[in-house]
Formats: sequence, structure tokens, C-alpha cells
Amino acid sequence: MVLNKIDDLILKDINFSYKKKISSQKILENFNYVIKKGKFTSIIGPSGSGKTSLLKLIAGLNQCESGQIKFENKSTKDLYKYITLVQQDTSLMPWLNVRQNIQFGKLDKNKSFVDKLINDIGLEGFTEYYPHQLSGGLAQRVVIARAILFEPKLLLLDEPFAALDNLSREMISIELVSLIKKKSMTVIMVTHSIEEAALLSDEVLVTGITPISVVKKFIPPKNKSDLTWQKLGLRKSLQDKDFQGYIKLIRDASYQVLKRKLDFEKQK
Repeated sequence: MVLNKIDDLILKDINFSYKKKISSQKILENFNYVIKKGKFTSIIGPSGSGKTSLLKLIAGLNQCESGQIKFENKSTKDLYKYITLVQQDTSLMPWLNVRQNIQFGKLDKNKSFVDKLINDIGLEGFTEYYPHQLSGGLAQRVVIARAILFEPKLLLLDEPFAALDNLSREMISIELVSLIKKKSMTVIMVTHSIEEAALLSDEVLVTGITPISVVKKFIPPKNKSDLTWQKLGLRKSLQDKDFQGYIKLIRDASYQVLKRKLDFEKQK
């Protein structure tokens, strides 16, 4: 039995509903989970199944109705300086160049630290470019570099590569993991890509239909250097019957989520 450490991310008895004017939808119900410090955890599941809601609760952007969220034995509300959320929208300042965007809000970092980060994330040679001159992949690198510059203890990624082509996604995601390991950050990523989740993560959580009370957990193989991961994709290269069952769970749940969403919309 593995004991939980006080510096892990601990979610205890979490309840949360998404409220509208005349109705509400339960998203999390008595939800409990522990994410180990320093691990990369991905959350996958059908659209509308509460993945982003969970991420925003951890970030402190939403407030749970009851329960506790603690990291390093402190409420995440008290750790906002050490928690960074990266979303799909790049949100770069168009009047600032790459270096200025990366350093936005963190001008106290010394030049050598920033230069190393720029090189590590593959932005050398682009520091004087402006957002309109960047490809989607380069723009997303800037966003991630800006997030890492704050040296967060907890990095939250909400579909960070969704708008990118497959090649850009693969290149950035692999470089990101390498950089994160150097920084010893705890990372939680929401994604729709099963292959991406399994390739990058120490563990993968699969949500079903709302309200979420439990999640399925899958531990990907540790040896991810095999090219079959990239050439064949997870669905073909991974034969774990339990994980195949989780994929079926996602497909089956998608219909239920859509049905609930339509019913919810009718109640407005």
C-alpha cells in the first residue's frame, strides 16, 4: 500500500455543480483523488465530462461547494503564485515580441535564465519576432515558456496542443516533457488525445459521464522510446485489455454526455 504524502495534490470529498439561472448540473460528486508530487498526469474523457471544470477547481478559478483541495499541505487558494494554467488560446500580447511576451509579468528573471529557457523550448532565433509572425506551434511554445518562467510548482494544461497539427503537437509535447522533468514540476493536462496522454504521462485518468465520483486510472508503459508509439499509435501498439476497455468507456459515455447536455439546455 502506497501512503499519500502531505506534499501531494489531494482532492478530498469534492462536490461541484455548474449553475445556470434556473438550473444546475452536478459535475463532481464526493470526488476523491491523490496526484503524486512531481508526476505528469493526463485527464481524458468525452467532451462535457468535467475535465476542464476539475482543472479550474484546482487552479482556484472555480470554487467547490464542499470538500478540500490541498497541495503541499496547503489550500490551493494560498498557492496561487505557484500554480499556472495554460489554455488552448495563446493569448499573446501582439505589441510585444517573443522575449517580451515570455517575460511579461516576470521582468525580475535574469537574462541567462531566460536565454536558457528560450533555447530549451526551441525558440532561439525567434526572440525578436512578433505574434503575427509566428506559426501556431511557435506561439504555443511562447505561452508554455511564459508559464514555466514563473517556475510553478503545479502546472495545469488545458488542451494546450489542440489547435496544432500532429507534427507540431508531437515535437512540442516531447520537448515539454523533457523540460518539465528538469524543473521537477507537478503537471496535470486535459487532452482529447489518447496517444498524447499515454506518451507524455506517468498516469492517465479517464472520466466517464457526470457527475464524476470516480475515475479510471491507467499507468502507461515506462519505456516510451520505442518508435512504435509514434508510428503505430497507442491503439495499435498497446494491447492492455483494461485500457481498451477505458477507450470503450469514453465512446459509450460520449452519447450519455451529449444526451445530458441536450436535456440540460432544454431546462434553461
